Amino acid sequence: MKVRLLLEPRANGGEHGPQPVVRLRVRDRYGAYAQLKFRVDTQADVTAVPISLAEREAIPFTKAASGTVRGIAGTIRKYRDRIRLHIAGREHDWPCDFTERATDPETQRPLPDLLPVLGRAGFLGEYAIAIDGDYLIITRIGPFRRWLRRLLHALWKLVEMVHPADRPL
Repeated sequence: MKVRLLLEPRANGGEHGPQPVVRLRVRDRYGAYAQLKFRVDTQADVTAVPISLAEREAIPFTKAASGTVRGIAGTIRKYRDRIRLHIAGREHDWPCDFTERATDPETQRPLPDLLPVLGRAGFLGEYAIAIDGDYLIITRIGPFRRWLRRLLHALWKLVEMVHPADRPL
């Protein structure tokens, strides 16, 4: 399976930077599916969904495993649980942080929720992604390709084809 999606336009402070967004079906507490837009974010460790959206769409989660999640804009409370996503005919059960609403540090008023984020855990083990111009390309990786990928990555390291992360490009 390979899909090509047009990046979604996004203006931020006058700058235009299209963003990778996918619409996924999420299993709700009744066994049906809610359709949600997710921003694909390889910087995010795990998928994250605002609690207000999860409650509105009846997406089940518990508050048993609480903690904080930190991003470039600050820190908020989160609850780690699982989410069941349906992608191109397959259902996946991946870790998910259900996040409380962020507040403006100056006014202490709640900020509007952002789109849910599709993070790396689970997703990048089963799918390869690329951004090519104005397109997000998502490819499902089968068992043979996952094995081949591990072999190829080991070979790259062996023959020193991996650029050190601490060295400038």
